[in-house]
Amino acid sequence: MADQSTPASRKMAKLIVAEEKEDGNYGFREKIIPLDDVEEELEEAKKLT
Repeated sequence: MADQSTPASRKMAKLIVAEEKEDGNYGFREKIIPLDDVEEELEEAKKLT
């Protein structure tokens, strides 16, 4: 079993953000972040809307 303290064993989350473009279409960005940072990322994304 892997040592839980190593960086490779950290739980990660994949976020996909949709952005509406000027022409009405949508573009998508994705980010992989540590699971502990999800709430912070969501708060930042809400500020952009």
